[in-house]
Amino acid sequence: EAINRFKLGYANRTLGYRIPTTTAAGKALRSQLQRLGVQRESGHEHFSGSLVIPILDRHGGIVQMYGRKITPGLREGTPQHLYLPGGHRGVWNEAALLTQKEWILCEALIDALTLWCAGFRNVTASYGVNGFTEDHWKLIQEVRPIRIVICYDNDAAGNAAADALAARLRDLGITVVRA
Repeated sequence: EAINRFKLGYANRTLGYRIPTTTAAGKALRSQLQRLGVQRESGHEHFSGSLVIPILDRHGGIVQMYGRKITPGLREGTPQHLYLPGGHRGVWNEAALLTQKEWILCEALIDALTLWCAGFRNVTASYGVNGFTEDHWKLIQEVRPIRIVICYDNDAAGNAAADALAARLRDLGITVVRA
């Protein structure tokens, strides 16, 4: 259900083989994928070896993508978490949050997806401890949730970020609970 709902995928290094290299349409598609950051100029997939989670807007359009490396034996220094180039955009699971007055906010998309699979449909994520974006604030202003449960990691970075975010949310009159 989650695979279909959130259009999850796996980047397995075959994208380049699927796009014709000699046709005008193939060249145009490669150029567009490079401009978006899905494919690098070298022809390699940006998210190669990653579970890919698109960030969909409320109408189902893709506004950002997240990749989590799941392949073993990565070269040292290979990032485990990838996004498309540029700033973070969109709110994961936005369409479901539009009608919810209580939100569960996770630090990471994998955490939020795990809770969604466990039946908590009112869940979303920031993009790491410093990843609460202007799009999140705009959605809060629109929906006016009454309560937000912050489920950031229980480590120094997660606790500091949760405390700072909770203060700003409380200033808006939102009840904040830390889980």
